[in-house]
Amino acid sequence: MKIAVFTDTYTPQVNGVTTSILIFQQELERLGHTVYIFCPTYGGREGKDPAGVFRFYSIPYRSEMMHEQRIALPISRGIWQFPTLKIDIIHYHVPHYMGAYALLLAWIFKKPTIHTYHTLFVKYTHYVKIRPSLAIRFVKWISRVFCNHTDRVLAPSEEMKKELIQYGVTKPIEVLPTGIDPHPFPDPSYIQAIRQRFPQERKLLIFVGRFAQEKNIPLLFDVLQILEQKGVPCHLLLVGDGPDRKRIEGEILTRGFADRISITGYVPRTDVFAFLACSDLFLFPSETETQGLVLLEAMSLGIPVVAADAMGAGELLKDGRGGVAVPATPKLFAEAAYQLLTDPALYFEKQRSAKEKAKEWSSHTMTARLLSLYKKTIKEYKTHRYRLS
Repeated sequence: MKIAVFTDTYTPQVNGVTTSILIFQQELERLGHTVYIFCPTYGGREGKDPAGVFRFYSIPYRSEMMHEQRIALPISRGIWQFPTLKIDIIHYHVPHYMGAYALLLAWIFKKPTIHTYHTLFVKYTHYVKIRPSLAIRFVKWISRVFCNHTDRVLAPSEEMKKELIQYGVTKPIEVLPTGIDPHPFPDPSYIQAIRQRFPQERKLLIFVGRFAQEKNIPLLFDVLQILEQKGVPCHLLLVGDGPDRKRIEGEILTRGFADRISITGYVPRTDVFAFLACSDLFLFPSETETQGLVLLEAMSLGIPVVAADAMGAGELLKDGRGGVAVPATPKLFAEAAYQLLTDPALYFEKQRSAKEKAKEWSSHTMTARLLSLYKKTIKEYKTHRYRLS
């Protein structure tokens, strides 16, 4: 099968959508399928791409809060080569510029489309300088338009599916999380070397993700303080970067936490797993996650999770296996973390069930389901076209 993937975010940009695309791309190619990627340039930072990656010339947003995002213009050799690629299906991610180009090419060349709706955009309207209520109405409208012009929609969680139905999406919606790629356990000596960078007498808490307002990172500073008061001294490791970094660094200094919190910035994916492996607990206070892929990555290494009981993260942890989902308040987060850090039997059980659950959410399993949906969509599209004719 030949699959055209259109996305407004791809390497070198680091986020959950890019990770999801790379995992599925790797699995599909491993199974012998051909995946073509259509994505923006990043001002030359993308380096030399392998064959099959078609970049669209792009410009950055003027807004400082959105400087990581790109406006992709319809200037690419991929547009002219598209007819020769003999594409079977178009899979586009994000209802934005590249998604519009995907739908246009699908209409011109009569190709079936699938759209993965990754992001709860109504929680990101603070990035635009218009009235919040108007921004939310626009997001719901544009989401509905894109989804209803697609043959099938993929939602990473049941909660996201319900959200799209509320928007007025009438096309078939299937729930399909990304799953995680099997990753070897980091070298023990490397893990030990990393752990020695941080105070040995303190428990090591970790957050991995984009530094942005919607990730709710400052809540963890209150959790750190409450645990200290409860007699459990901890060190917080923040792995990532993003537009909110300066504000976060300022708050750390203001609150006098500089000796108890470390920031790594963006690190290679292999190092993310090493940082996870040397940690005692993964904390994730974001209420906007549609599937919680990074939670599964922590679980695959046996690291228990405390996450906000919302959207995909809450759905992932609703059975209590691998961690705890609680409302995103400092008190409840701290209580859940305290229980796990002071009850060895409970901690061991969460470790065991975390590894067990991670195996169930493998990328192999999810890719097999994706291929099944590709075939189903192609068949339905051909049947529909034949009936119309």
